[in-house]
Amino acid sequence: MDPSTSAAAAQAARDEDLRGVCAKAFTHYENGYPRRGEKLLVKFLARHPARPLLHYARVRLAHKAALGLRQPVDAMTQFEVCKTLVLEAQQACRDLLLARLMCAQVLCDEPPHHLLYDGPFSVNAVLGVMRDLGTLAAAISAISPLNTAVFEHAKAIATFDEEVFTLALLPDVRECADSAAYRREALACLAKAPAMFIQIHREAEDLAGNTPGNTRMAQHIDRRDTEHAAEAARRLQRVQVRASEEEAAWALAAVHRVMAGESTAHDLREAAAGWRESADQGDASAQLLIGAMYARGGGGVKKCLPLGKRYLELSAASGNEAAVALLKELRKCVACGKLDVHHMICSRCRNVRFCDATCQLWHWESATDPHKLHCVKRRAAVEAGGSSSERADPSADNN
Repeated sequence: MDPSTSAAAAQAARDEDLRGVCAKAFTHYENGYPRRGEKLLVKFLARHPARPLLHYARVRLAHKAALGLRQPVDAMTQFEVCKTLVLEAQQACRDLLLARLMCAQVLCDEPPHHLLYDGPFSVNAVLGVMRDLGTLAAAISAISPLNTAVFEHAKAIATFDEEVFTLALLPDVRECADSAAYRREALACLAKAPAMFIQIHREAEDLAGNTPGNTRMAQHIDRRDTEHAAEAARRLQRVQVRASEEEAAWALAAVHRVMAGESTAHDLREAAAGWRESADQGDASAQLLIGAMYARGGGGVKKCLPLGKRYLELSAASGNEAAVALLKELRKCVACGKLDVHHMICSRCRNVRFCDATCQLWHWESATDPHKLHCVKRRAAVEAGGSSSERADPSADNN
């Protein structure tokens, strides 16, 4: 046997063993024995100190424990443990992407410091926010190149951490076809982390005043848990819609082959034309599928967002909940990811939306992939394809 093949097989076997260890640690946690899971992971980390899966499992179990705490001081203490474990993971692993993603998630899930206190922002609360912002900036910068192994690790994580799809700042591996797509999603997650962090603290300020600290904390935790559940629902909806549109395209392609008397070739454009005809006749399911195809591109059609939205709006008007969810997704703020944003559109390209001027200015200058690098190109594409169905908001004219 080729030595390189033998080494690869041995590495795959070790990875399989470590996935089993992580799964066993999560089982201990779910059965009410978190310390057993922690001891198991510490034992194997002593043998394999640079294995990302083991570090992820240890950080994630501490994170799950922190999310389950309702008392303010206990929650803050456990989140400090999470951050310590994240730093250890960053120091131990050469490829830091998973650790950086978890760092951003932990910082955004941690209750804002000033919720611990009665009254306005204290000096300690401000210092805590500035410290966490600095940590977040360090997590976003200096991302190392992503190799295929990290994508495989991400897929492995989904096998033992069923709730990973609720984490807004970790890519949904079900929507990533390869390592390059996973890296793009990971960078997009990190790019929206600062805006999410600021929004959370903005909401926490709204809870300030005469409300007791414990009540503020309880309200914040309820909002956070609701958002985790909503993220899981949004991701599942996207997966279901994409699966339906792919199934529809292939089914129609098969119909076209039969009608054309062909035995092997297929024509996705003709398949899409069939769905479009059904959609024009008022079929809500067809309107959803062809709308998703136009909104995203692919499946035999070129991307045309206005046309996609038109079909989705027709489907939503018929009561199709999947179309409503997808429309909200298409109207999300490109900076912080907030859904169903209506009032602020870039006036140059009329192709992206923002919650407010803060998100707009941050995304224009400071994002990982700044909008100013693409805005003119997008405007040229929009003008070449005809006017957009969306009108620019005057408040976005300074973009």
